[in-house]
Amino acid sequence: MRRSGRRIRLAILGHTGRPAVRRQAARLLSRLRRSGNEVRLDERLAAEMGLGGHPLQSLAQWCGILLSLGGDGTALAGARALAGRRGTLLPVNLGGLGFLTVAEAPELDRALRRALAGEWPVARRRVLRAVVRRRERTVRRGLAVNDAVIKGAGGYAALHLRLRALGHDIGHLVADGLIASGAAGSTAYSLSAGGPVLAPDVEALVVTPVCAHSLGSRSLVLAAGSEASVVVLGSSDRILLLLDGQEQLELEAGDEVRVRLDRTRVRVFENPERPFARVLKSKLGWQGSVRRSL
Repeated sequence: MRRSGRRIRLAILGHTGRPAVRRQAARLLSRLRRSGNEVRLDERLAAEMGLGGHPLQSLAQWCGILLSLGGDGTALAGARALAGRRGTLLPVNLGGLGFLTVAEAPELDRALRRALAGEWPVARRRVLRAVVRRRERTVRRGLAVNDAVIKGAGGYAALHLRLRALGHDIGHLVADGLIASGAAGSTAYSLSAGGPVLAPDVEALVVTPVCAHSLGSRSLVLAAGSEASVVVLGSSDRILLLLDGQEQLELEAGDEVRVRLDRTRVRVFENPERPFARVLKSKLGWQGSVRRSL
């Protein structure tokens, strides 16, 4: 497993706690090193295997390919670390749904071989940038690959929000939360909340209310250069901003959250034999079956 006679810097990130991930990581580590490739492990996976490892951010700076072994959460962690870097993510599903992955467990060796050989195309996906303003000062900046979500910590109290987009005040929103996503996140929480599905190469910002207390509150699809601004008016619950469900900040009444597509991109391998339309059908059950439509 060596590309064009050159050594490949390959990092392995894995879902901790899954024996299958540890077995595959150990097998690949030995095999790749024998082939002359440089291989490093994420420190948490390495600790489970009794080996030395490296922090994920360090791996993302060092590697040419980051192989993620797990489900969508592991793929997201890898993508977040690689945002703005030269390395390319190769996400393989050893977890659950694996919508963001490009291969399943039985295809692992073949996927890695194709990636190392440079036979698979690389997509450059834009990420979201969220900025939190508090009393006219910026208190947090962050990136999200999937989505930026404003919601209550307990999940039972409605939030009162003020939304501005398209250069105008959209109005007062009473809902359980609000989701801002790009194409990748359009098939996640936003989809469950009734938002539209965007093809992976569509650069747009989707803003979707969660359980809005109004029949007129629906998703907005904004152009790539647009910004959505949300002012937190209040709630009887604690209010959180969640970035990909992996980073959070507690918000206060009066805080403003600005979200837009950023110029920062993540490099991800694409599997030509696994087009988006096929994944919609196999992973999300798009359109059901012919029998059900008769």
